[in-house]
Amino acid sequence: MNRREALRNVAFIVGGSVIGGNLFLQGCTRPASKDVASLFEGDAPVFLGDLAEAILPKTSTPGAKEAGVGDFIPVMIRDCYDEKDQKAFIEGFNAVDDRVQKEFKKGFNELSAEEKLQFVNNYDKEAKEYQKNKKEEDPNHFFTMLKQLTLTGFFTSEIGMKQALRFVKIPGKYDGSYPYKKGDKAWAL
Repeated sequence: MNRREALRNVAFIVGGSVIGGNLFLQGCTRPASKDVASLFEGDAPVFLGDLAEAILPKTSTPGAKEAGVGDFIPVMIRDCYDEKDQKAFIEGFNAVDDRVQKEFKKGFNELSAEEKLQFVNNYDKEAKEYQKNKKEEDPNHFFTMLKQLTLTGFFTSEIGMKQALRFVKIPGKYDGSYPYKKGDKAWAL
């Protein structure tokens, strides 16, 4: 094989993988149903950000809201979740205000930081119990999905990686016996 043939073969392989990659990426998105589209409208992303902030609040590092988790969640629900989980998420999301009113006699954004923490802790206990007892065909619990998406959205965001984790743009070799000091941040990949 001469140089010209080798370059042509490399161009064919690279071109094929780029074209195939584009087709694959186009297949990952689906149009939002009318119900899922509601997560993108009005104050829904802001409210999702507020809920996410209650799960992962700002401390010495930014919180979930600053990381843009409220905008991340609807995209993930639309593109990555099946219909039964989408429905369960939307029903749970739409019921949050009613639940807060029932428990605290005020709206979610009127709750103090301690009350928000109490609310998410109660919801988390309920979700863990549900997940433990659910059947395979049952949808996941709304709060379980919300919490997972909050953590995923935060720790994969630039803010989460660079300010909450130790980020190395070009990591070196793996060192399984690297010394750990109490209080060190986890590594971001």
